[in-house]
Amino acid sequence: MKHILYAKPKTLTETEEHIIVKRKWWAVILLVIGGIMLAAKLPVPLFIPYIFFFFGHGGMLHSFWNKHDYPMVIVNLIWLLIDIIGTIRWF
Repeated sequence: MKHILYAKPKTLTETEEHIIVKRKWWAVILLVIGGIMLAAKLPVPLFIPYIFFFFGHGGMLHSFWNKHDYPMVIVNLIWLLIDIIGTIRWF
């Protein structure tokens, strides 16, 4: 447990960093689309914003996992669980 609590994020090559930044931008776009759909009460089934959230948080989780940024991994893992619950709740 101490290893995770005091771990420093991994240093990646410039190419790996570029891939992660690109993935995070796609995740941000998905999260914003889902947020707008939910906040604007658009006439879509209410589980669809949670699908956008799920893939957005999944992309963030994958990026932070590769970077070994464990606090952000935990936050995005919890958000993934919330997204799953939100999606299931509407069925």
